[in-house]
Amino acid sequence: MKVIELEVTHPTLNEVIGLAKDHLVVLRQSDGSVFALSQVDDFEVETELLKNNPEFMSFLKARSQEEATISLQELQDEQGL
Repeated sequence: MKVIELEVTHPTLNEVIGLAKDHLVVLRQSDGSVFALSQVDDFEVETELLKNNPEFMSFLKARSQEEATISLQELQDEQGL
């Protein structure tokens, strides 16, 4: 973790992003406010966006309440299992 005291130093956004590629970066302002920046992968971002999307969550809820249209035995018979 890298803590940057913004009262002491004024890094550019590119410098902070460069640091965040390897470490969690904590930015502390003179008033005590603290912010964190870290690199995330696309899957984590997509998961978070979908989790907070009411339309997608409604879609999942509706799908989970649908009744099966084929029994497990019928599927196994169909697949020759």
